[in-house]
Amino acid sequence: MMRAVSMQFRVAALYVVAIIFGEPTQLLAHCGGGQYCECSNAAAVERCFRAGPSFVIETANFQVSSDESEVRAKSLARHAEALRRELATKWLGEELVAPWASKCRIVLHSKRASYAAAVGRGGERTVGSSLVQSDRGQVIGRRIDLLGGNENFLTAALPHELTHVVLAERFANQPLPRWADEGIAIFEDSTEKRARHREVVEESWRRGTIPHLSQLMGTDMYPPTDRWGEFYGQSGSLTQFLVEKGSPAALVTFLERAAVIGYDDALRDCYGIDSVAALDAQWRQQLMAVAGRP
Repeated sequence: MMRAVSMQFRVAALYVVAIIFGEPTQLLAHCGGGQYCECSNAAAVERCFRAGPSFVIETANFQVSSDESEVRAKSLARHAEALRRELATKWLGEELVAPWASKCRIVLHSKRASYAAAVGRGGERTVGSSLVQSDRGQVIGRRIDLLGGNENFLTAALPHELTHVVLAERFANQPLPRWADEGIAIFEDSTEKRARHREVVEESWRRGTIPHLSQLMGTDMYPPTDRWGEFYGQSGSLTQFLVEKGSPAALVTFLERAAVIGYDDALRDCYGIDSVAALDAQWRQQLMAVAGRP
């Protein structure tokens, strides 16, 4: 008999590899309170309670816990609800009206030690991490860990990590390629993070070390840690390039087609580009116009 397989994917928003082009989620413009959400269209809080030292807030789709204050937990929960709707409309072309079958747990850590212990290896260099569990094509578990304290978690990590979680709903049967999953999440990062990613990829281009897109798109593994900056930068740059060719939702459609018929045929169907080699040539031409000749 066929055994059910549980797949887990943990992804992290890095301090130093932040992102490039495009505009981040517009929702943040309505949160003038910085770390305190002022979204007027956020879902109502269903339940508030204490669990040991933590304040726990439940909404339709989230269970948020914070060891700092009830105000922070409630602000984060409301913002996550509004952001979930916006991201789904933008990337999936749907509003996700129906609630998730299992709530996404968000843990806001006031201390680096608590965050690193929850996230595991690499937690000392990140501010956010997400974990999605799926079984037989259904998402059965969602979790986001965020570093609070002095970090502006509403902009520093939540959009990036929640994008991973929202996309996982569409790709529960076959996870997104690493470059696409990270590239799309990068698209939702803050302006400062995107600018730093742009600098990394442009510098790699000028040094002539940027990999061919067939290498980036042809693996489901993260590169060695000394290549993370280049990987994140190139992933964000390619995502921006394809979004500009169509739309965010069109990129997701392309990724769904590519999983079935391969990149070359999907590129022809969705973008009128003959192959990954042709895509690489067009992308490099645009990058050269911005960064100059290597």
